Amino acid sequence: MPGETQSAPPEARRRRTTTGVVVSDKMDKTVVVTVERRVSHSRYTRVIKRTSRFHAHDEKNACKVGDVVTLVETRPLSRLKRWRVRSVLRAGQPVDLSLPVAIDAEPDTGRPKPKRRAAAGTPAATRKKPAEPRTKGEKTRTGSDEAGTR
Repeated sequence: MPGETQSAPPEARRRRTTTGVVVSDKMDKTVVVTVERRVSHSRYTRVIKRTSRFHAHDEKNACKVGDVVTLVETRPLSRLKRWRVRSVLRAGQPVDLSLPVAIDAEPDTGRPKPKRRAAAGTPAATRKKPAEPRTKGEKTRTGSDEAGTR
């Protein structure tokens, strides 16, 4: 019939889905999810990791940091949100940020450690020897003689 528009059936509109890890849940009804993908480098053909950060809508505020979630693409919900959280696949381990994390020492490889150079802004690098007092008759920086000026 003329004047009617035909819409595509729901099966024809396939929405993209992806899986990622929640890295921030500080916003109301919004989570930030990182999605990691592996791509082959064009020149060196080595497999490298690439990460993308997506803002996703979490209607029930159910996601916590560390959760593995499934995202589905949707219409723009805000300036940054184009994804919705479909489901939580695996709950993450709660992280207590108030406890200090112990840093393990690197294992000894048997090679000597490289010498460190003093950084430009450190006091050891900027310290100069004290200047000795000038005596009468020595030339100054300008090259003129204090005692023998003509």
